[in-house]
Amino acid sequence: MSLMSIIGCTEFEKEIVRLLAEDGMIEHLLIMGDSRSEDLISDLEQKGLKPKVLFPETIPVGLKKSKDFNVLVTIQDANRYRSPQHMKKETYERIKFYGPVSDGILMFYGSCEGIFDDALLDFSNSNFFLELLSSENGKYMENLNKCLEGPQMRSGVSTELEDKYRNCYNRLKDLILSPGAN
Repeated sequence: MSLMSIIGCTEFEKEIVRLLAEDGMIEHLLIMGDSRSEDLISDLEQKGLKPKVLFPETIPVGLKKSKDFNVLVTIQDANRYRSPQHMKKETYERIKFYGPVSDGILMFYGSCEGIFDDALLDFSNSNFFLELLSSENGKYMENLNKCLEGPQMRSGVSTELEDKYRNCYNRLKDLILSPGAN
């Protein structure tokens, strides 16, 4: 069937876990292994999921052409970036890397001061779908520099906001699974 890649900020790890735990159609759940993936893997396993850890050089070539619906997740820690521009550059590099093996990419970020506002335009000629959480979902990161300086202590996500995340995920999934996609 297809491969959806999720590139997300550590700030949204819990939301990503909840969405993936709700989706009974995922055949293979793949996590890019690095120092930031341990908590994600643990949280997924606690929800009864069985993620497989991969490394960039071990991504199976045929995932995009698989008969199943697969999801690949990579988590980025905003705290490791020196500046918003550095974060954007690194994120774009990941999009360029995962795009050719993915039918669609979901960027799971908040508004991040609008640094990803041009992403849809920048990747409009790509052979994959790109879905971004809408800017109204980014209420947590009004000051990206504050986010880059240290972990955010945000309270739980509202039901309304979680519904928006779910809609964004499902919209991309529907695009990917529609006949004739890519």
